[in-house]
Amino acid sequence: MDHRLQTDSPRIEGVQDFFRLRGCYEIALLGPNKEVVDYRKIENVVVTIGRSYVLSMIQSVSPATTPFTYIGVGTSTTGPATADLVMGSEALRISISSYVTGGLGSNPPFWQAQCTFATNQANTTLGEAGIFNTSAANTQTMLSHVTYATINKTTSNTLAISYTISN
Repeated sequence: MDHRLQTDSPRIEGVQDFFRLRGCYEIALLGPNKEVVDYRKIENVVVTIGRSYVLSMIQSVSPATTPFTYIGVGTSTTGPATADLVMGSEALRISISSYVTGGLGSNPPFWQAQCTFATNQANTTLGEAGIFNTSAANTQTMLSHVTYATINKTTSNTLAISYTISN
């Protein structure tokens, strides 16, 4: 039996390890007294360009260097696709305010980002969210995209978003 590595084979027989990114958004609309008015937990699409960007961080020639530090919300409810480069109709993008990185030593490892849209931000009917590596609206690189049943955000509400990605 020939035990040499075959380069035309997509996997080595018996090896079952793989690297897959899965994401989940938790979105809470909070009232004036910080009470939860509406809550959503939604699995998302980690888009192709986002997966490619993450994988480029491990190469030694021209690795990606700008981290994902922004969360955007928008008004579109058109379902996300792996080919998405931007959200359907972006309303606002803000900086991620906190990270939970202690999960990187967990099994499976995870990374979590959190932010809150203030009472004077993104006051419209929202139906989508995304994670980005730049502050400029409607530009790439997007890591993930999710749509959900609409949430009506007004000046009496804040919107808290937590995004967790894991293997």
